[in-house]
Amino acid sequence: MPWFKVDDGLPSSRKVLGIPRRDRLAAIGLWTLAGAWSAKELQDGAVPSYMIVELGATRRVAEALVTVGLWSRTSSGYSFVNWDDFQPTKADVLSAREKNAEKLRKWRQRNRDRDQGETKFVTELQDGSDEVRNAAPVPARPDPTSPPIGGEDVADRADVVELCELLADLVEQNGSNRPPVTKTWRDSARLLLDRDGRELESAKRLVRWSQADDFWRSNVLSMPTFRKQYDRLRLAANRQLEERRQAPGRGGQRDAELIGFMTGADNTPTRQEITQ
Repeated sequence: MPWFKVDDGLPSSRKVLGIPRRDRLAAIGLWTLAGAWSAKELQDGAVPSYMIVELGATRRVAEALVTVGLWSRTSSGYSFVNWDDFQPTKADVLSAREKNAEKLRKWRQRNRDRDQGETKFVTELQDGSDEVRNAAPVPARPDPTSPPIGGEDVADRADVVELCELLADLVEQNGSNRPPVTKTWRDSARLLLDRDGRELESAKRLVRWSQADDFWRSNVLSMPTFRKQYDRLRLAANRQLEERRQAPGRGGQRDAELIGFMTGADNTPTRQEITQ
């Protein structure tokens, strides 16, 4: 998303103070709204005449911006003076988008390669039963050689780092600012794996599901929250898959698409459930 930048010295700048007081607030309001619109639409500072009316301003207010040198007239309306010196250009924004798209493509490829053996996002129903199993995790025994949580950091634990980075990547992919992977995140991930007895691959699958779900993606934005909500997420994911399976006219390809998104796999059995 492009941004329109406003300097904190704007209120006291010579050009702003050169606008008559009766028009100053309206003119700078127009300047700000038009700048945000031009940035969003990748117009490189161009503001067509119809947008002046659409934004609730008058020609007199627009001309006040021209008089002090903030805008110039064009054949189709107005244009910001020296836009390229202060604002991101269309070329800058498109280049950044291309780099982000390439980064996302590489991230997806890494996950596809890493998940080649992870085709079982869910386990088959036991003995052909229609009842979905939600087996409770088996508590892991304490590792006497492992440092206690709250003491030594676990930044060198590959499984902990992998789980944290996956959640941070997906939160960023969903449009939020990338959250920092802090010691609190790593401690929560270690507790999840060691104390709660969750399996790494099951936890990764549930991370993907949470960030694909419209409700949970906005509520699970950190590893501590993911650990706290783990059982609710697991039950919700199982329930969603069971409902899709039983709904008339649904399931099949729809379930395969859902599972494929979370696992990176293209072919996954549909009579399965989320475990751990």
